[in-house]
Amino acid sequence: VTRSVERGIGPARQSCSFEFHKLALLDRSARPLAAAGPQQPVHLALLASLFLLREIEASTALSNAWVFDHPKCEVCWRLPASKTDHLALGVSRKLGCFCGSAMEACPYHIACAHLGWLQAQPSYRDDTPTPLFPTENGTAAAAAKVVETFEELGLLMGMALFNSEGMRLFGGHTPRVTGSRLYAACGIEVNKIRILARHSGDMILRYVAEA
Repeated sequence: VTRSVERGIGPARQSCSFEFHKLALLDRSARPLAAAGPQQPVHLALLASLFLLREIEASTALSNAWVFDHPKCEVCWRLPASKTDHLALGVSRKLGCFCGSAMEACPYHIACAHLGWLQAQPSYRDDTPTPLFPTENGTAAAAAKVVETFEELGLLMGMALFNSEGMRLFGGHTPRVTGSRLYAACGIEVNKIRILARHSGDMILRYVAEA
């Protein structure tokens, strides 16, 4: 309740975005970049950006959240409808193959490669949902560890971690900002970006202001 009342009051800090073209070129090692952080950090950042996810949505996602349509080269991700989806009723968002388009990473082929890696892990079970981006212990990473991973990715891309006022630039919404700006720069209409992001407010306009 407090957060809903205070939202938009004062100069709120906005998470920065990744430089997506540099992110897409990073080495896609499975090794976590933060202690107790998620494995496959580049896969996580790319897919979270393309699906406009917050850090907690990516870190808590389970293996049964993905449904593939291989003949159509599509991946469907079942997601919370919004921050206020307290019953976790959820919605689905579907992305196809981006190969050959202006996008520098393909959600379908990244998801296929990631699922192949996940299924090869000793702890994976077909009949038991497991975290999509597990830690080395097989558990879901804490939100703070995902943000720490975003900062480590930023360092690999030569990005600053703090602004001129000393505030941290990366946050849990970094992938949402990244994806919103990426789609806006490709000419996708803002209301369509709102729908993909499951966000009915005007925050998307702040995200895409620099795109």
